[in-house]
Order: sequence, then structure tokens, then C-alpha cells
Amino acid sequence: MIRFATIGSGRIVEQFLAEAQKHPDFKLAAVYSRTGERAAEFAAQWGAARTFTDLNQLAACSEVDAVYIASPNLCHAEQAITLMKAGKHILC
Repeated sequence: MIRFATIGSGRIVEQFLAEAQKHPDFKLAAVYSRTGERAAEFAAQWGAARTFTDLNQLAACSEVDAVYIASPNLCHAEQAITLMKAGKHILC
């Protein structure tokens, strides 16, 4: 089982989740968004148990193995580096 988090809540993330959830070893464990309200809404829609608005808290979460980053491209490097330093696997 690979426990994923997502960064971003747009159409591309929805497309990713629609396909990823077909795999028996995929689990959406958490959602990150800049606002708690949007994170909670997206998590409820897709069945994630955890939400984050702080990237460092997501990075420290032991319930997440990998993160799908779908934020604006300008943010990818900083987010990916922070998460990789915490041992997370990354998809961009």
C-alpha cells in the first residue's frame, strides 16, 4: 500500500485520483491546500482522512509515503525539496 497526499485541488488532481484509486495498492491519506476549508472539502470528496495547510506538517506526517504535487509549477521545486528531505516520494 502506498499512502499518498496531494498538493493542489484542481482538475489535474481529480484526474490523477480517478485513475490512481483504481489501483488496489493506492490510498489517499491526506490533502494539502492553502486554505483549511478547501482542504477539508477536497478530502471529503475523495476520502482522505487528513488535511494540511502547512507543508512542514505534511512532510512530518508518518501516514504519508508519497506526494502528488499539482500546485503551480513555480512552487514545485520548493515543495518537492522539502518533502524529499523528509523522505517522501514525489510525483509532479
